[in-house]
Amino acid sequence: MSPEDGPVLPQELLDLVIDHLADDLQTLRSCALVSSSVLQYSRVHIFSRLRVGPLNKDNLRDGPLDGDHAIGTLLKLFRHSPTVAARVKSLHLWDNIMRRFSWISAEATPHPVAQFSSFLVSLTRLCITIESGFVHWANISPAMRTSIRATVALPNLTCLEIAGMYGLPYTLLAHCPALRSITLKWSTFDERDDHDFASTLAACAGSPRIELENLDLELDSSVLRRLARWILLPESPLDVTRLSTFTCVCDHPSDSAVLQQLIDAAEPALQSLRLQNVANPLDLHALAQLRTLEFAHELPLEPRVTWLRNHIIFPLPPRTLDLVLHVITPRTGAWAPMMDLIGADRALSLLPPCVAGISVVLAGSNVDRPRWGAPELELVDVSSEYSGSMPALRDRQMREGREPFHVLRHA
Repeated sequence: MSPEDGPVLPQELLDLVIDHLADDLQTLRSCALVSSSVLQYSRVHIFSRLRVGPLNKDNLRDGPLDGDHAIGTLLKLFRHSPTVAARVKSLHLWDNIMRRFSWISAEATPHPVAQFSSFLVSLTRLCITIESGFVHWANISPAMRTSIRATVALPNLTCLEIAGMYGLPYTLLAHCPALRSITLKWSTFDERDDHDFASTLAACAGSPRIELENLDLELDSSVLRRLARWILLPESPLDVTRLSTFTCVCDHPSDSAVLQQLIDAAEPALQSLRLQNVANPLDLHALAQLRTLEFAHELPLEPRVTWLRNHIIFPLPPRTLDLVLHVITPRTGAWAPMMDLIGADRALSLLPPCVAGISVVLAGSNVDRPRWGAPELELVDVSSEYSGSMPALRDRQMREGREPFHVLRHA
């Protein structure tokens, strides 16, 4: 390299910078214009995620996009530039229906939207999100329903996330051999065939077993019970015996019985269990692979930790796990979470021996309650503010040769 050339950054370092900017589309566009060294890799990220939804949620008359971003134009680009379409890894169909109207509904869906699946041959993730309401599966145009089914069945699609969809067919979760991750938030299933699932099982005949690795559920109690019955049927195409991560936000204390059944079915491989609003005892002693156990709840912390110690049957030594407690703190009163955490010092120090690492995550308010599956919030380590005020827990960790406990706060 000659002096006039200036310093040259390794391509690997440039690629790491671009990876870090994956969520910043505007900066990626600028990077693509700066140098040929970052052009190609920036393009990969710029086109890797496609989101279709209203730019202005107060005026959706023109459909999902504004006048400068027509779906037909996008499809024309895909049709004439297959390499661009092949870069799309994630498709997110999004709508906010505070206006009691959805562009996804049958009478409003632009026909080109239903053609996406024929172009996005490299898609690995499909996300459908309806906010401030719901859309019923039966009200989606036949072309759109066919397209969604075809997309879920793509040979590369590993991740399906659905929120706010009602009347989903159970058969949507069949004939998709690559699927490894399912997230379902406030959605329902077609109840016409959930007594014995006879017709559904017939429609699933020939479907290969879908070996799930991640399952994330936030459903009404009755929906959770029916879905669990479907999953646990021997003939069900969904296989949870290879599940490594299971997340469940309970809607009612009665959910614990169903939760226990799903946990038992996932026992062989389950490594991470994340639960919210659990109110009844759970038996986790058979989870030989469990490495991380997370609970989310509101203040106060001390009685909640005592409840965990008395009502959760933890794995027996020598197995160990890390316990993460997400605590939803009040919006005002900075001293409240600090005094509450200090008050839980003894309860935390009495946790079973299998609990090796202990972390407490302080969420900012009810508005910031943990939403697992959402983009991770940045956390700041504030352990030093508490270590001197929690001698019992500090001594426990030192006595057992464990690393110090951590207190984290949302930035």
